[in-house]
Amino acid sequence: MNNFFAEPLFIFQLVAVALMGAAGGMLGSFALLRRMALVGDALSHVALPGLALALLFHFNPLIGALAFLLFGTTVIWAIEHRTRIPVDTLVGVLFVVALAIGTLLTPDVELLEALFGDITDVSLAQIVWGASLSLLIIALLLFLKSKITLSLLSADLAQTARLRPHLLEFLFLTLFALITSVGIQFAGVLLTGSLIIIPAAISRNLTGSMKTYVFLSALLGGAGTVAGVIIATATGLAPGPTFILLLGSIFFVSLLFKKNTA
Repeated sequence: MNNFFAEPLFIFQLVAVALMGAAGGMLGSFALLRRMALVGDALSHVALPGLALALLFHFNPLIGALAFLLFGTTVIWAIEHRTRIPVDTLVGVLFVVALAIGTLLTPDVELLEALFGDITDVSLAQIVWGASLSLLIIALLLFLKSKITLSLLSADLAQTARLRPHLLEFLFLTLFALITSVGIQFAGVLLTGSLIIIPAAISRNLTGSMKTYVFLSALLGGAGTVAGVIIATATGLAPGPTFILLLGSIFFVSLLFKKNTA
């Protein structure tokens, strides 16, 4: 077997996916508090039209994906703020519309890569960008942890504490967009949401305190993605589906140790 660890680019890829997984897992721990587990999965599909336009007009796909994600989250937040329609409902509607548009626009040759990602095709510049953005997300979540938690659990209590819950929700959705834009280049549109959902779901089964829950979600996200990429590289499998299956397997095992207080 080739010594992949001797290749600098592979090491950088592992660092980037570890940070991406940690950021996704940490974000997911807050999302589950608001019962928004499927929002990350659905939101990732909003990026597909941006990816399609980037492929058609030959500009950076990450720019197209991020632009559509930020636009989509802004639309969702603005409509929810005015109509009080639940966020998951709005994301669900936008998800199917974006998926239909993206599928029609994306060239057939590029569609599979857009849907499932390809870490072997990620450049050093994309790795640095992804790692930097993941670190920023982790730092913001740690800094605003108590405020975001209160806002997600009870907008009324957050309002009483003068925390401006609507702005915090906009920030939270923006962080969703940012981590999704990072995850797409490694796991693709279809699998990125799983990086947010599964590590937090595992942690919730195993922990009973908020602090441990958030920390373990990040740890599982980072370690799970790294282990999956190493296994995929050694076996010749696709990395995205491999680390999702690995994390999914850990989730089902964690059900055996589920804490009722989690």
